[in-house]
Amino acid sequence: MVNKTPRRVSQYLIGIFLISLGVVTLLRTQIGAGAWDTTTANLAALTGWSLGVSSFIIQFTIVLIIVAYRKEWKYFLVAVSIFLISLGIDFWDILIYQDYYFEPFWFRMAMFLTGVFVITSGLSLVILTHYPAAIFDELMLMIMKIFNTDKIFFPRLFIEMFALVLASFFGFMAGIGFGAVNIGSFMLALFLPFILALQLSWMRPLFDVKV
Repeated sequence: MVNKTPRRVSQYLIGIFLISLGVVTLLRTQIGAGAWDTTTANLAALTGWSLGVSSFIIQFTIVLIIVAYRKEWKYFLVAVSIFLISLGIDFWDILIYQDYYFEPFWFRMAMFLTGVFVITSGLSLVILTHYPAAIFDELMLMIMKIFNTDKIFFPRLFIEMFALVLASFFGFMAGIGFGAVNIGSFMLALFLPFILALQLSWMRPLFDVKV
């Protein structure tokens, strides 16, 4: 039997690398980023922490909430991906992009679309390793259980909208208004799951480690 562990680990790390690149790229377009990434950016503006540290604090807090509700320690395993993504975010933000922001507007739009493609590619690669992935999916499942529903759309939408409200709160507390929250953030909240599903549809035959 072929040992697929080296392939899974390599694919997982490449996925993490792409996710962190996509997060920072979307933020640098100033058109909008994923809901929880806008929360990360505005928390960083409020506290002075790096994007990576802010991302880790937010996601690990969610892990603690889920562990407290589920009373299962296995959810701490996802902290590995949280830590690696946080490192990746600081790598791209501090060492690579530094003070650079995309201009003019047409280039910002092009990089926004590129960022969406990159982040969904990274998410797909991680998902297809069948290793622990996004803690926000576990949060969605927890909310579905709390409200005793098997419908995905509204719990997911609730999580995304809550993140945008929280991001806006951090932004106003930091004196930057809505900060990283922009029209693109709402577009991603609505359409990113569909884009991710499309990415998975063509990537699964090529990258699913169980195929």
